Amino acid sequence: MWQRLSVLALCGMSALWADVCGGLPTGDPKAFDFWGSTDGQPPTVAFQLSVKRGGPAFRITVRPIPFHYQGDGVAVHAGDIEVARCQDGKQLQLLPIMAWQPIDFGASFHADDINFDGYLDFSVLTEFAARWRSRAFWVYDPGSGLFVQNELTRTLEGDAPAGWKGLTIDLDPKKHEIMTFHAEWNCETDESHYRVQNNRPILVHQESGSQAPQRGADLPDCIVTVSDRIGGTMRVTAVRRFNAQGEPVK
Repeated sequence: MWQRLSVLALCGMSALWADVCGGLPTGDPKAFDFWGSTDGQPPTVAFQLSVKRGGPAFRITVRPIPFHYQGDGVAVHAGDIEVARCQDGKQLQLLPIMAWQPIDFGASFHADDINFDGYLDFSVLTEFAARWRSRAFWVYDPGSGLFVQNELTRTLEGDAPAGWKGLTIDLDPKKHEIMTFHAEWNCETDESHYRVQNNRPILVHQESGSQAPQRGADLPDCIVTVSDRIGGTMRVTAVRRFNAQGEPVK
């Protein structure tokens, strides 16, 4: 789902000059190893990011710093993202990356239009485990010409109330919807669809699975409750029941 951008490993940081994005490669970056590699210091990498066809272009430099473990559940300053203008090399922002574990941030860099406003945004991985991952997001604000964090990015990162940390997240650019999915054993599932309005996620469709009372020695059925936003309120629109083989039952 995430659009991968070009990457350039830098041996050292030199002074920026006019058209600092010239010469950046256009091939795909290396694939990110989900489990990561903590052997040695990850490299500093740079990307050319054009937020819109014919629009502003930026040099995004992802620079890790030595990781100093502070204990479980404690995020530390583990790197920086420098945003410079391609046109003249002027540094516009220095965004700190807070992480809970050492990660090759440059290799996890992704760009996509997460708020469906026609401009590309970007993110980097900040935490992962066997069944889930968490990313830090920045969205492009055309008014200021800067990359910012807001209610939408905080929700995506799992920091806001009812945040989506640990959920599978996908984008539907045709419907302008963000979809989240979570599954546990015994029918416990949740698929939710959100529309983005003013950089706020608004729930518009949800399918929640639960386990029905067990009948005799048979495996319990699964009940899926479907809800949709109607007239500004989420309302139940359907209830479906399935047996252990996934077949509909009454």
